[in-house]
Amino acid sequence: MTEPVAAEEAKLLEDALGLRAATFTLHSREPLGEGSVVGFEVPGGEGGLLYYVDTSRLRVRDETGMLLGTPEDPRARVWLHPADPHLPALAPTAFGGALAGLLLRLGISATGPAEFIVYRAGRRAVLRVPAGRGAVWVKVVRPSRLERTVHAHRAFGDAGVPGPAVLGWSPEGLIVLAEAEGVPAADVMWDADALLVQVDLLREQIADARVDVRARGIAGRVDWYATRTAALPGGEPLVRRIRERLAAAPDPGQQVVHGDLHFGQLFLGDDEAILAVIDVDTAGLGPAAEDPAAFIAHAVASALLAEGAVAARVRELADAAWRRWRAEPLVPELTSIQLLGHALSAADASAPARAQSLLRISGAVLEGTAPFCAEPAVNAEPKEPLTDSFGGS
Repeated sequence: MTEPVAAEEAKLLEDALGLRAATFTLHSREPLGEGSVVGFEVPGGEGGLLYYVDTSRLRVRDETGMLLGTPEDPRARVWLHPADPHLPALAPTAFGGALAGLLLRLGISATGPAEFIVYRAGRRAVLRVPAGRGAVWVKVVRPSRLERTVHAHRAFGDAGVPGPAVLGWSPEGLIVLAEAEGVPAADVMWDADALLVQVDLLREQIADARVDVRARGIAGRVDWYATRTAALPGGEPLVRRIRERLAAAPDPGQQVVHGDLHFGQLFLGDDEAILAVIDVDTAGLGPAAEDPAAFIAHAVASALLAEGAVAARVRELADAAWRRWRAEPLVPELTSIQLLGHALSAADASAPARAQSLLRISGAVLEGTAPFCAEPAVNAEPKEPLTDSFGGS
């Protein structure tokens, strides 16, 4: 275990397991509560084990692993995946026939095993289950967020926002959704400007949805990011500039935003028409700039993971989105924060060149420069999928 940014969590896991931290491999890190949830790959079993160290200090209904402190005052906890105490529906969903039984009660017959698509420890998981002529998508959330998530789907539908239908849910934090209509945007040869016109129409529909809770907001992550900039040379002065800009910015007002809008959340029909948007559980009231900032930053990060023609068209999308939205209040500041988060994730993934590219672009957009005017067309890091979460045709 060599990543200094996770040294404290690695020491907690070392003490809990009685193993040397040098044998651990950093897997992931997510902000949560007052701290974070850090995943480590640990030798053991046939393909290794995945342990999580949770310093969020959030209380849970039932502990599923080792606890430092008390259930009323948890200082840290350790669990083995998938026994996530924040997501009590995850373990029964991942193992055995519990999920198939739930789907049968909804009149859905699974035709194969569930496949994990997304897992963000302590926050949510998404699984795809083949069924009949297509598939259904199962989202596991914290029970405390179930009502909010179901309401967001309904509110978006009432406002005319296209998306997958809710087929059922469980109070344990399980939501079953139909498959999204259309083709994933990542699989479409879009015209960037035409697609962005459709995204703005979508933003107008989202703003009309009756959602009265606050969106999480990327600005709220600045302090957490600041604690990690030691892993990112040049990160500390960037955080200072971002804070100065946020302090000087006027109040932009609030509207309903998606909260995590990017092209990986979109499913398209002909002529870049958006037939579905997914992952609306992040929706809430916030600055209108939240969605453009997330969209631009995701396109930048995806372009740096792609190559050839794919990289070129995603770069074009990132710069076109910047030109379209850069003048909206707070777009430069929130885009810079989003990119700082992507840079820190790249550093965690042992991709220093990509991390530095993202950091340079973060600083450039804060000062008003289009993303790829600041960065040469070099994509040397390992590739990852450009899609996100669930849906499909």
